[in-house]
Amino acid sequence: MKLILVRHGETEENLKKISQGQTMGTLSSEGINQAKKLAKRFEKEKIDFIYSSDLQRTKDTVIEMLKYHSVPIIYDRDLRERSKGKYEGRPEHEYFDDLKESGLSEFVHTPPGGESMGDVLNRADRFIQMILDKHDENDTILICTHGGWLNMFMSYILNLKDENIFIFHFKNSAVTIVELSKSGKARVDLLNCVKHLE
Repeated sequence: MKLILVRHGETEENLKKISQGQTMGTLSSEGINQAKKLAKRFEKEKIDFIYSSDLQRTKDTVIEMLKYHSVPIIYDRDLRERSKGKYEGRPEHEYFDDLKESGLSEFVHTPPGGESMGDVLNRADRFIQMILDKHDENDTILICTHGGWLNMFMSYILNLKDENIFIFHFKNSAVTIVELSKSGKARVDLLNCVKHLE
């Protein structure tokens, strides 16, 4: 099956360097423009199903797809960004200060009241298994989610070791395309592409 993975558009919180985590987030004017350009990019693309995180910034990004595709959007909590716990809505540096002070890798570090990246990996694994069970080889599925979740997805399908999971830096509204077989074997056809913004 063909998976079209997209990150949400730029948010006001991205601009202000605020840790969003599982707060809803608000698309900036540029983020709204990115969402419109993203939808236009896939105007003529065959899309059979759309899945999205249920957070507002992803909802507001993916809703633009309905201008060109009459398919339902399924909102799934497993596609949410990593919870940053007490640091959500706070300046990003506060989380990174805590991470540094902990002496732990970012993969295992768990902010108070939040999730580790391993927790997000488990959610990504559960989501992947669900779509493998539910969908056919010929389906094209668009998935709108978050940068942290996309890192976990790529580390899962590429069997990356923990220390390599942050090599990807997914841009706002970036497109990644993966061919995924029913056996779970994956081929990456496009990675972190923002040509629609040019």
